[in-house]
Amino acid sequence: MKKLLAVAVGGALGSLVRYLTVPKGDEIALFAVNIAGVVVAGLVAFRFTKSELLRIALIPGFAGGLTTFSSVAVLHAQQNSIKVIIYFYLMTLVSLIALYLIKPRVKP
Repeated sequence: MKKLLAVAVGGALGSLVRYLTVPKGDEIALFAVNIAGVVVAGLVAFRFTKSELLRIALIPGFAGGLTTFSSVAVLHAQQNSIKVIIYFYLMTLVSLIALYLIKPRVKP
């Protein structure tokens, strides 16, 4: 039950942050908040692994509530253009680059 509550509280906070920071139709802000969610999840996953409850609250909860693939899907449905396809793949590429930069380096 604690885990469910942790995800719920984290998700509510992430959703509120997204709602307060992304004006309707602002694709740049949506892009930025999605990358911020990936960075939060990456930092927690790669750097902060002490508390399982905190990890659950921050990764699927906060980061999951903050990021929003559904908005990208709505953009695609509304516009159905090459711009939206580029937007999707650029967001994926930037997310992977961010995770690569966050990941701790293993020394041989």
